[in-house]
Amino acid sequence: MFSPSTASSGRALMAGGVVFDCDGVLTDTTPCWDDSFVRVASELDLVLGHEHLAELRGAALTTAAGRLAQWSPRPLRQEKVLELLRDQLVRAIGVADLLLADGVRELLDELHGAVPVGVASNSPRAVLLHILGRLEITEYFSCAISEEDVPHPKPAPDPYLAVCRVLGVNPHQSVAIEDSEVGMRSALAAGLTVIELAASPTPTPDRQLESTLRVRSLADPRVRPLVFGSAACQ
Repeated sequence: MFSPSTASSGRALMAGGVVFDCDGVLTDTTPCWDDSFVRVASELDLVLGHEHLAELRGAALTTAAGRLAQWSPRPLRQEKVLELLRDQLVRAIGVADLLLADGVRELLDELHGAVPVGVASNSPRAVLLHILGRLEITEYFSCAISEEDVPHPKPAPDPYLAVCRVLGVNPHQSVAIEDSEVGMRSALAAGLTVIELAASPTPTPDRQLESTLRVRSLADPRVRPLVFGSAACQ
């Protein structure tokens, strides 16, 4: 699997690729992240409500640490909160029963060898690689970019641009598969077409982000024409 340092700046761009988010797309790790936020908040004398968790979901650990430090009633260094969060997340992921989300394996099998495929995640690199290994899908991805591999995590476009650069594909001809508003903002800012995984078939009325396709599962038959059309086969 390639990292950012293996990118070849002299290569001509291929047509397009498919870039997966990890948490919430490949597997449901939301309980792991929520548990980590709640446990660390408790150590900081904080009680997190639904609105707090909604604001933290999809954020990189560095961003989440900054918000928790800001919300805390006592002065805290962001670096200390980040350390606590990382330790808790590693623990939570390590004991979780990770399962591939519906339709993921089948889609990866179809894309393998036909379209360049990568991962763009706001997880720490060690956590991201651990999840891919536990799910036994590492071999499907030519590139995995974590929050530690780019100057700015999602919602900045950096993670998606980095994956496209390593894969040697054009972002404007590539497809992102996301489940969070933070991730969608990142992919759209990078110029990718977005497939949104969501529990509800319709967005909330106040939603401003627009995905090209909104599905509840990657087994949805509408996914294939989009990924094979926008991300041209090699």
